[in-house]
Amino acid sequence: MALDQEIIDYLRDSAETYRFLSQMVFKELNAEAIAAVAEIEFPAETGNAHLDEGYRLVRRYFRFSAEDRRTQLACEYARVFLAAGVYGKGERTAVPYESVFTSPERIMMQASRDDVVRVFLRDGFQVNPDLHEPEDHLAFELEYLAHMSERAAALAEANDVAALLQNLDRQCAFVDAHVLNWLPQLAATARQFAKLAFYPGMLLVAQGTAEASRLTLQDIAAELSGAKAA
Repeated sequence: MALDQEIIDYLRDSAETYRFLSQMVFKELNAEAIAAVAEIEFPAETGNAHLDEGYRLVRRYFRFSAEDRRTQLACEYARVFLAAGVYGKGERTAVPYESVFTSPERIMMQASRDDVVRVFLRDGFQVNPDLHEPEDHLAFELEYLAHMSERAAALAEANDVAALLQNLDRQCAFVDAHVLNWLPQLAATARQFAKLAFYPGMLLVAQGTAEASRLTLQDIAAELSGAKAA
């Protein structure tokens, strides 16, 4: 059974999207990256409410941003993701680690991080140890999905339907177990601390992307399973 080129193209595009989002939340953006994002024509209606709201917020930021966007967004990144200047005792800040949002202790390096490491090892994805960051950082989880989407595209090109179905199943499982289980909380918390629309918008874009991608992958898997059975 030859796989439709549309499926292969979708998987490649998905990898690029996840990698873009990973870069948006991993560290402060340089001037070139900000300029590139400013040139993107984000759609107004996608069919996913979180995507639509996220794009609206990002567009709003660029409409009203200061001239020195790099400095402005660097300060905002520190405020939102590094809790710079946040002094609420016992208050959950928007640090982008799954363990902080899923463990009773609300601290890093808990059970979710261990499970993420297990999944990464199983699927041949490795976080650069020189980065010195826990594996359950949102950027790494999104990069893992980019890695899996690239592998899925290669499997689709090779017509390896069985391996592709396994890949799609693992992607959907990871989105449920390690992205959508905490990203909505992170996005809501970030909005409490943010003074600008950019990062709350990007987090909603990441949430909507994961939601929409999961549905599409499930549809692809159902289509492939049906064709295989026939």
